[in-house]
Amino acid sequence: MAGSDSLTSAMRQMLAKFTTDFPTRRTYSKPITEPFTGRDVVLITGTTGSFGCHLLDALIAAHDVSRVYALNRRSTKPLRERQAAALQERGIDASILNSEKLILLESDITAENWALPQSVFHEMHLSVTHVIHNAWRVNVIAKLPTFESVLQGLRNFIDFCLTSSLPSPPRLLFTSSMGVIQGAPRDMAIPEAAVLPELAVSNGYSQSKWIAEQMLFAAAATTPLDPLVVRVGQLTGGKAGAWAPQEWFPVMVQSAPYVGCFADDPRDVLWVPFEIAAAALLDFRKASNETHVVHLVHPQPVIWHSLAAVISSELSVPLVPFAEWLAKLEHAARSGSTDNMPQQITRAAQLIPFLRSLLEAKLTTRLALSWPEVEEKRALEASSTLADPALRRLGADDVKRWIAYWERCGAMSRERPARL
Repeated sequence: MAGSDSLTSAMRQMLAKFTTDFPTRRTYSKPITEPFTGRDVVLITGTTGSFGCHLLDALIAAHDVSRVYALNRRSTKPLRERQAAALQERGIDASILNSEKLILLESDITAENWALPQSVFHEMHLSVTHVIHNAWRVNVIAKLPTFESVLQGLRNFIDFCLTSSLPSPPRLLFTSSMGVIQGAPRDMAIPEAAVLPELAVSNGYSQSKWIAEQMLFAAAATTPLDPLVVRVGQLTGGKAGAWAPQEWFPVMVQSAPYVGCFADDPRDVLWVPFEIAAAALLDFRKASNETHVVHLVHPQPVIWHSLAAVISSELSVPLVPFAEWLAKLEHAARSGSTDNMPQQITRAAQLIPFLRSLLEAKLTTRLALSWPEVEEKRALEASSTLADPALRRLGADDVKRWIAYWERCGAMSRERPARL
């Protein structure tokens, strides 16, 4: 308890640092200089990641979006080259980069004017109607203080919206994480609303996302800003099966030939393919509710076993209960020497504390591996994509595409290895 108290205290202290002196909205007596087209002008961050690539694809295809400013960090390679490679990796036609509506920008969102030319920043200030802040530091090992710069970046977006030249501040959509509710009780569905910091103390990443949410709630309470926190559930590989091989579920699958089995569970998963999640988030642009939160999960669950059975067949390994699989993984991690242990086991072994915490959670939830249940009523009201009765569910073809992608990446092989 003492450890949790110190963590929540640190979270509240950092929150206080970023929630003082929000800009006061000016009243503009003369019309804005940019012509109003009736279509959205969207500023989006983090478009070289998996979700960002699919969001960019959806924005370029959207007829009600007239311009897209895509902000990404500087790197040694030109942004257009990086963006094209990222799109191709995920099975998205890179020719969308030729769209006249797209402006790719290398920036530093912690710097003044985001380190952009003054003319470009001014142009955005005059025209941006929506901000989708999708970029964040993803590191579940890092401590909270290392996330201060990304929190500063979010504060800069809040200030950008509040000082916009438009009659109303741009809508600010923030992609949060279900990690903020990882510590929630398993005997209830978590509402689409603010949560206590105690639920988010599991790691610095989740703590930073909780602070980010609270920053937006504070701005909404004291300014005209109407933000929307989108708590994103588990996203899965899209058209090309591209699902980052270092994420927890891919790592579980990659270790299966070495562990000699795969985990089974009779309960549900609410996982969403990237392209469906992107379509839903674009729907949320028009959404507004008093809690400023929606949960982006699949409204039509599938059973973990239905996915695990395909993995079992494709990799020729038996299915066993999750607890038995975890015990076998722990044994494999202990048995081999550090020098000759396969990387698939090494990576999976790093997940053991996380997987053990899932196993020890109360088993009252209907969700596989005892993930917290969430309400989704507000999301369904806000998204015609999610509310569609014919919405595509995950199936065997998805699993086969994931495995094929991980093989192409060199992250796994179907061949049974020699005994460890």
